[in-house]
Amino acid sequence: MFMLRNMLHCNQQGKRALVIAIFCLFSGSAMAKTVYIHDILRVDLRAGPTNGYKIINFLKSGTAMEVLSESNDGKWTKVRYRSQEGWIQSQYLTDQRVAADLLKSANEKLAKTSAENQALKQKLNETESELNTLKSLRSQLDSSNSTLQKELDDIRRTAKNALNTERSYRELQERTELLKVELENLKAENAILGEDNLKEGIKWGIIAVILGALMAVMIPKMSGRKRRSEW
Repeated sequence: MFMLRNMLHCNQQGKRALVIAIFCLFSGSAMAKTVYIHDILRVDLRAGPTNGYKIINFLKSGTAMEVLSESNDGKWTKVRYRSQEGWIQSQYLTDQRVAADLLKSANEKLAKTSAENQALKQKLNETESELNTLKSLRSQLDSSNSTLQKELDDIRRTAKNALNTERSYRELQERTELLKVELENLKAENAILGEDNLKEGIKWGIIAVILGALMAVMIPKMSGRKRRSEW
């Protein structure tokens, strides 16, 4: 009698599993949604929609799964977890993420945000350091520019003085050349005056010699006449 009951129970389970499989075939895609394990320690994932089927996995609270189908009485739900399919009691499933999972996610986001904030702080510190370095370099460049500007002004003044000196030197050379020309002219004039004076002296010398000769001739004659008149 006990064996007969078991056989009938197995037949009923087989028929039910066949009906569920056919139902899943036609309506699995339409019912696809995500559900989560309730706030309990763990839930058994079984090979069929009763506790008589073997356990194929243990799922922790907050585990997300895809719904494939439901049993006729709605007490069991067929789900897909990663690449594994099985049945879980519907009372342990919820459409909303559980508090533990939300807390875990929030902590993960908080840790990620803290890490990002830390990275941003580090980048900010690096940026401030680079900014300070740039400010120092700018100060050095300003100082260098000031020094270069001063040197440039000195070069300009030196160049201006050199130009003025060059101009003065050229003017001095021109004046020297003019003086040389004037000196040559004076020498020429002196030479001409010397020749004229020489000629004039020769002329007057000749005249003096002639006068002297005439006087030498005439004085004796005049003396002889005086003597004759005395007589």
